[in-house]
Amino acid sequence: MAKIHFIGVGGIGMSGLASIHIARGDRVTGSDLGENGLTRGLLTAGADIVKGHAASNVPSDADLVVRSTAIRDDNPEVIKSREFGIPVIFRADMLKALVEGTPLSIGVTGTHGKTTTSSLIACMLDVAGKDPTVLVGGEVSRFASNARAGKGGIVVAEVDESDGHFRKMSVTCAVVTNIERDHMEHHGSWEGLVGAFDEFLSRVPDNGLIIYCKEDETLRRMVPGKRARKVSYGIGGAYDYTCVLPAHEKSICFDLLVRGKKTARVESPLIGRHNVLNILGGLAASLEMGADTAKALEGLAGFGGIKRRFELVGKARGVEIREDYAHHPTEIKAVIKAARDYTGGRVITVFQPHRYSRTKDLLEEFAECFYSSDVLVLTDIYSAHEDPAEMLTTGAMYDLIDSKRFKRIAMVEKNNVPEFVSGLVKKNDLVLVLGAGDIREQAAPLLKAIEEGKKGKIEIKRKDG
Repeated sequence: MAKIHFIGVGGIGMSGLASIHIARGDRVTGSDLGENGLTRGLLTAGADIVKGHAASNVPSDADLVVRSTAIRDDNPEVIKSREFGIPVIFRADMLKALVEGTPLSIGVTGTHGKTTTSSLIACMLDVAGKDPTVLVGGEVSRFASNARAGKGGIVVAEVDESDGHFRKMSVTCAVVTNIERDHMEHHGSWEGLVGAFDEFLSRVPDNGLIIYCKEDETLRRMVPGKRARKVSYGIGGAYDYTCVLPAHEKSICFDLLVRGKKTARVESPLIGRHNVLNILGGLAASLEMGADTAKALEGLAGFGGIKRRFELVGKARGVEIREDYAHHPTEIKAVIKAARDYTGGRVITVFQPHRYSRTKDLLEEFAECFYSSDVLVLTDIYSAHEDPAEMLTTGAMYDLIDSKRFKRIAMVEKNNVPEFVSGLVKKNDLVLVLGAGDIREQAAPLLKAIEEGKKGKIEIKRKDG
């Protein structure tokens, strides 16, 4: 039994690793600045979790200390751990050890879709009896968690590209959904980002497997030169796993073609073209890893979704509220388009930008991604511990957006969103609450405000002076 202390244990990746080590019998302690459902789950599972960072939180007899990327060298727990002589590693290093210490590993990465794709693979392999260890970036309904410790000698892990650590990891099977410009605060340039993906794929062994979306231009150029066996997927083209004219407005259904041969009828409660691609990638990984086709399809059909991925918050007065983690322009455009196809009413989008660096780097793309909405409500940038970039505000985005493309566009203080939106909605509207920050905290109050019929007069203030 190891004794492991996690600094920043409330994050989705850190909590998942802690959960797996608890299940394996290790003694887990941890700390975080806040409490959430993940930390409460760890407490229930037997971990000792405290709120806040202090040197006294670190057990003197710990064998290992793990910290998230957000934890700096001057953190009191990092300093104390080193005084005790306890090894301090990053989350990515522990994930690497977990992945490379498992006989068969599936690492799913990409700018978009990696959480859904990895969760689909995990559920399909689980129903197929493969008993995988799972570590993904969202809470999967089948597991009621973002992680599970399996005994089947296989691990399905979401491999995050944001901090570049994944480039040192070797997996048996790499699944890559796409590559787009993001996380320039770490990679510095497009070439740096592409180089990180290239190095990750170069580490897949000769007898390994690379599954990739061949619709992506960068992957089409990158993958052919790699040593491992290659399997492509995409919609309506010359791909190893494909489909033609899939239905995806209210749910997804299509005929699966594997290397040109019709293999199965696929049905899923998910919606949207982007999820057709996620399903194709998930099926490719599951079937190539030996899952029975019928069992994999059973797992897919029963997939109950992931928190914060077009998740239904509730319905009130004929208005449906859904929340999604989308925070990159491509993701935003995809989920709004899916919502537009799904609903018969208006689409009202509430968006909280995530990170000053991302907002600044992709400002023009953000200005173009909302136009499938009828109403757009913008709120303050969620910093994610970043310092303001040249005092950039949401107002810079607001100024670039063509307001004539909407029935209404507004900027509202985050805490005023529920009452403001409640005053706008009509029967049959669909409200999308989008963002990777804390905008989700306004979803339930918004539902309540609509239930109560609140129509407050909120003063709308511009943030750009």
